[in-house]
Amino acid sequence: MGRRHSIAARKASGDAAKSRTYSIIWKKIQIAAKNGADPKMNPSLEMILDKARYYGLPRDVIDRAILKGSWQLEGEEMKEITYEGYGPNGSAVLIKTITSNTNRTSSNIRTLLTKAGGAMAEIWSVAWQFQDKGFIVIDGKAIKYEDKGREMEKVEPFDAEELEMELLELPITDLSIEDGVAEVYTSKTDFIEVRKQVVGLGYHITESDLHYFADNMVTLSSEDLEIFQKIVDGLEEDDDVDAVYHNVEL
Repeated sequence: MGRRHSIAARKASGDAAKSRTYSIIWKKIQIAAKNGADPKMNPSLEMILDKARYYGLPRDVIDRAILKGSWQLEGEEMKEITYEGYGPNGSAVLIKTITSNTNRTSSNIRTLLTKAGGAMAEIWSVAWQFQDKGFIVIDGKAIKYEDKGREMEKVEPFDAEELEMELLELPITDLSIEDGVAEVYTSKTDFIEVRKQVVGLGYHITESDLHYFADNMVTLSSEDLEIFQKIVDGLEEDDDVDAVYHNVEL
């Protein structure tokens, strides 16, 4: 499947990007916590808390988000809304958002698409071209050790052949290993179980979530590609946008 089709995990760079990443994770924790404040009993919450720790969210910020999401602390209700849009020459985008104000977000998405040369699409006119799949990124083996009485963790490189043999025993649909990083793809239904098994095997996960993948990719001219890139860049800068998925070869 390859990295060009994925939304790979990356550390935020720059204050603005870091702030935006924190904001999105903060919202996702609240949504996950609706199904319970205990991550041991709530796989979705456990998953996003792993991401929060990876990006270095402060503990007190995480705790407040859990309390808000589980209604133990007053706050605005967060909702996940996916919008559909068109770019030039058959290009399509799915825009996953997390918001407490759907009117504001819908208006912003429409304006961003239109100004950049795209257009909002009707429900399901674009989504049918994508499949919802599990996506897991592994960057090494998680090694536990004690330091002055505290349990610590360090990440060491994995053995590619060993990892491949172990993962092919699991119900995965595809696997890509490159430059010390493994991208694992699963069906939507097997995603949670595969993630659990990967953790059980001792691997360190930097990203795990459900993502949309296009069934067929399109190639744009250099002129259309420039327009399309402006559409994606504009959408990704919006504070309510969690992820942008598309069907364009980059």
